[in-house]
Amino acid sequence: MTKIWTEGRVHLAMRKSLRKSGFTLIAGEFPGGSDHELYPLNVTDPVVARDRSPDPRRHSAGELIPDIVALKVRALIIGEAKVHYDEPDREKLARLVTERVEHLKQAIEKFAYDRKRAELLPFETLKLLPTLIFTDQRPAPAPEYGFSHVVIGQDGAARFLGLIQECLN
Repeated sequence: MTKIWTEGRVHLAMRKSLRKSGFTLIAGEFPGGSDHELYPLNVTDPVVARDRSPDPRRHSAGELIPDIVALKVRALIIGEAKVHYDEPDREKLARLVTERVEHLKQAIEKFAYDRKRAELLPFETLKLLPTLIFTDQRPAPAPEYGFSHVVIGQDGAARFLGLIQECLN
């Protein structure tokens, strides 16, 4: 029987596969914005969030929240998950690790301090792995240079493609 994939099922399969591959789940946001396991990593734009509010959700303009952040040694996955390959998610990740990398750094450092996750520091020593996670139901392009894909099969097993392969040994 063919499994019907939802974004929630992709998230569960992704988390299981990352753990099985030796990654520690650091932050995440389950579809719909609720997550009972992980705190979200809120990458805000300090120009928008000027009041240093303890409630970053009030500052949604310019805010980026990755679906998953996971660490193995110094490799940090920053992932977006959908049922199928999603080009806007690739663009979001590209923006996050290039033009918004300073905001990402600030968010990681604040998260490390607030959540007592010292293994995230110093930020400069992390190898950023922007990663798209999706099922194999539809064809998808190969990962661009510097990107990774986690492709979830019908049986829930994951194939790791791109830069992430270097972390699996």
